[in-house]
Amino acid sequence: VTVLDISSTQMLGAYGFLARVFREFEKHKLSVDVLASSEVSVSLTLDKKQDGTVINHLITDLQDCADITRKNNMSILTLITDVNKSSEVLATVFRVFSQQNIQVEMMSQGASKVNISFIVRSDSLENAITELHSCFFSGKCSVEPYPQQEENDKATTNGSTTVTNVNQEEMENAHAP
Repeated sequence: VTVLDISSTQMLGAYGFLARVFREFEKHKLSVDVLASSEVSVSLTLDKKQDGTVINHLITDLQDCADITRKNNMSILTLITDVNKSSEVLATVFRVFSQQNIQVEMMSQGASKVNISFIVRSDSLENAITELHSCFFSGKCSVEPYPQQEENDKATTNGSTTVTNVNQEEMENAHAP
């Protein structure tokens, strides 16, 4: 996927920035996949099937109101988790990513609160999936489990290391570039 980081050149508190940005996406018929935003900036992903020339026109049209950084060769990895265990899952994920030197370029949590998407470099995707699968499904995690997670696992599985708070099929079918 392609990531666009779009930051307003207007001062904080100026209204209409996000509306302007998304009008341009509509005008250029570009569909956004993953989104993270604040009042003065938005980061988003565009599927690699979208025309690069059209993306370049979008960037040109937004340059009068925003600074834009384009990052190619990125991938989306999405975890599905029990919302009540998302903090524990994230603690493990970030420790794995840190140990494996996998940089998260962007992240977003869906409105349903059960899916968490990470944008990583495409050359890191396979390692990220393998390491997280080992932690959440094989019981062979390269980092120590989050203490609360470990206690919950023992309570629910009589001491085995089965973790059921991530959907394996979704993880194995993580979006690739």
